[in-house]
Amino acid sequence: MDLAYVRRLIDLLAHAPVTELEVEEGGCRIRITRAGAQAAATPAGGIPVPGPDFVPAPDVPRAAADVPADTADGVSGGDGAVITAPSYGVLHLSPSPGAAPYVTVGQDVRVGQEVALVEAMKVFGAVRATVAGRVAAVLVDDGAEVEAGTPLFRLA
Repeated sequence: MDLAYVRRLIDLLAHAPVTELEVEEGGCRIRITRAGAQAAATPAGGIPVPGPDFVPAPDVPRAAADVPADTADGVSGGDGAVITAPSYGVLHLSPSPGAAPYVTVGQDVRVGQEVALVEAMKVFGAVRATVAGRVAAVLVDDGAEVEAGTPLFRLA
């Protein structure tokens, strides 16, 4: 397992309604827990893998590294507010295939309104508007893979 994959698992756990996640792949097993519990990961050879408190080297991108600090939480940026992905996964703009999208360009949204879904490992997490406004642009295609902090919608 590479560090990026482990970071995605940690991000998934941070936004999922579970407190423990265990994955086994290619002879490596990782178990991540939260709520004060220590994360543990041991590959088949018995060598520890960095846990969620591991600080990566500067060349390892963080989940929201490409998002300007003033738009990372959906606050106003230069062109208006931005709604960002809460976690890593596949973006779904509608509740099911063939259904109408949650929101469209020109539609008003209110704080807390569900505007999309992010799916990771068969777990669906709601993307909710963090600010009110009118959808000026949908910045990511349906079915695209997104990272935590990826700008999804620009509001006017």
